[in-house]
Amino acid sequence: MKKWKEKTKSVPGGKKSDWLFGMSGRTTFLAALILVLVFCFADAVVPGGKLIPTYAKHIVVSCLIYAILTLGLDFVAGYVGQVSLGHAAFFGLGAYVTGSLSVFFGMNFWLTIPIGMAISGILSVPLAFASQKVKGPFLVVITYGFCEILRYVAINTPAWGGTSGLPGIKTPSLFGLKISKIGPSNKDGYILILFAIVAFLAFFTWRLVKSRIGYAFSAIREDEIAAVAMGINTKYYKLLAIVISACICSVAGSFQAVFASFISPELFASTQSISIFTMVVVGGRRSIIGMILGAGLMTILPELFRMVQQLLSLPFDPWMILYGLILIVMMRFRPQGIWGKAEK
Repeated sequence: MKKWKEKTKSVPGGKKSDWLFGMSGRTTFLAALILVLVFCFADAVVPGGKLIPTYAKHIVVSCLIYAILTLGLDFVAGYVGQVSLGHAAFFGLGAYVTGSLSVFFGMNFWLTIPIGMAISGILSVPLAFASQKVKGPFLVVITYGFCEILRYVAINTPAWGGTSGLPGIKTPSLFGLKISKIGPSNKDGYILILFAIVAFLAFFTWRLVKSRIGYAFSAIREDEIAAVAMGINTKYYKLLAIVISACICSVAGSFQAVFASFISPELFASTQSISIFTMVVVGGRRSIIGMILGAGLMTILPELFRMVQQLLSLPFDPWMILYGLILIVMMRFRPQGIWGKAEK
């Protein structure tokens, strides 16, 4: 117990290897910021030129939303080491809270975000208590069931449009200016705001992992029995991980609602949870860069192969074949993910 306390008093500085290509966190952020600004405003600099298609910016927005989701899920699936196939529930909750409050009550979008986070955090508590008693495949079933319950509630609620969903969610404003009016296209404002959120979450995650809480997460992941013997309150830290994860995923849902101007029960679908978990596994658990990379790859690749299908007039979607192949190859040759750390 004494060693545990001594170890967690100090918060070591970030190693360059924690970020991109050996760069420090500040350098990584500045490099990413420059790339994002060039990507967003290149069309404004080049006279009369449509340098970057709007569809490409649409995909980047989706990448950033999924990056928020993977960073959130990584607290549970990576740092604590529990498998969850129900985090689409919190994604959908954030979207439905924002959509409902915006459409039915005309509430400001920015106020709906903390409300969605609070509701997601509260509803994650029963799930956290259930996770205290079960592990492995049993936990997978519980999280999956939790997500399905919310999906059926959304389907059978007439006010939300049932399976048809709820349209008409208005574009939010920032300092009196609509987000869709920021930049040359109607996507640039979303890209800049979501990039700022991803950057903040990356810093927040890095600081948390290097703190006493992060060490507790690590101890629970490596050996929960030993962690209890060291005096770590495993129930509290597992609860904390799930609540943090739920709140972060809710933020992604809120932005998904206003970006699409539409919400539907498909946000709660099990395929959504599987996709998010796959991004975490492919990118590399417990790796901030890995989460962003996994979200980007698994969002961009399906779009590229959909274009290939249209160009070659294929009767099937080649991405579905490659998707399975990627998972098989990753599990066989790189189980820790593209940017993840090898298990000791």
